[in-house]
Order: sequence, then C-alpha cells, then structure tokens
Amino acid sequence: RLAHRLLLILAPADPASGTLAAEAAAASGLRLCRWDAGETPDENTQVLLADDAAQLGLFYRVAPVTFLGGSLLAGHGGHDPLEAAVLGSAVLYGPHVGDHLASYTRLMDAGAARIVRDDDSLAAAVSALIGPDQAATMALAGWDVATAGADLTDAVLREVQALLEPGPQDSPA
Repeated sequence: RLAHRLLLILAPADPASGTLAAEAAAASGLRLCRWDAGETPDENTQVLLADDAAQLGLFYRVAPVTFLGGSLLAGHGGHDPLEAAVLGSAVLYGPHVGDHLASYTRLMDAGAARIVRDDDSLAAAVSALIGPDQAATMALAGWDVATAGADLTDAVLREVQALLEPGPQDSPA
C-alpha cells in the first residue's frame, strides 16, 4: 500500500508451498502471475510466483531487496545470502541462519544485510528500503563483501593455468 508499483516475487522451496502461496494471494485479492506457467508480469501484477529455483539468479538481479524467508523457520538453517548479495540485492533475513552464520555476519557488519524477527519488522525494513538510495547502499556493501578476495583468486587461477598449459619449450619438435 505504501508503494503501489512494488512487486513481490515468491520463490518457494517446494511446489506445494507455491500452491499455498497462490491460494493465499487469491484469497487476499492480490493479482498473481505464475512465471513458470509462461505468464509475464504487467503493471497490475502484485505477486510473481516462480516455482523453479533455477531462476533465482534472474530475480536476485532485478530485486533491489531480497528477503530470505527460510531464515524465519527454526531447523531450516537459512539460505546462502551471498547468492543474492553478489547479484546486487540488499538482504533481509530472519534469526535462523546457522548454516551460513559467517556469511550473514559479514554482510550485516558491512551494512549489506538486516535481520528481521517477524512480519512487523519485515514490513518496517522493506518500508525503509523502498528509497532506491537505501537499497543501493546496502547492495553495494554486499557486492564488496561477496567479491572480496576476487583479485587474489584470479591471480591464483592465472598461475595455475600457466603451469598447466604447455609452453613453447614443452611442445614436441
């Protein structure tokens, strides 16, 4: 209601959850588009449902803010936040991120991620990040964290490649 042009992209962990999400959207009067059924969102679409996890990279690229919902559920362990951060999305997450705690901590310390504990704190965080400058600042910080060390990795790969490629002295005469 705060920004009528927002689009909620739902990428559920399993197809059954997608069916439940579609039913909940219909029950609440939200206009839904099913990406995996070949539908494309238009200016009236409020919810985009994407059941195929292989499409997440596309959605991380277009979403200024990503909420990693599995992190609200105890026992799930959370989802790797660097996937969203490296593709330019600010990260919101819940308290259950044990499987990726180090990554969440690095992103939070850099100002690239923010914890939410319930629907009220999620709504407040999204409202605060509607301003493009806020989301962009977090996304840039996330990019910095996710790509830290990339120069060193590239240098090591060049050295390994040089060792593996036959040079002129190694070629048969």
